[in-house]
Amino acid sequence: MIDAFWLQRNLNKIYPDSTDVKLKSEEVLNILKTTSDNHELENKLLMLLGFEQFEFIKILRTYRQMSKFKHLFF
Repeated sequence: MIDAFWLQRNLNKIYPDSTDVKLKSEEVLNILKTTSDNHELENKLLMLLGFEQFEFIKILRTYRQMSKFKHLFF
């Protein structure tokens, strides 16, 4: 199951500093909570995480639309 801990574990693979992981995780969760349009969602996540994380961003977008994941954000 995907949850905040899953998100932090995956961000930990990208960012070595635990403070960065915590901040990025909070920002990603906020973007997922407040952005309804998929195009806008992708743009915000690209600006936050960088284009090199596009595959990870696609995973976030996909799972956000699934009901099991959606309840974590709404």
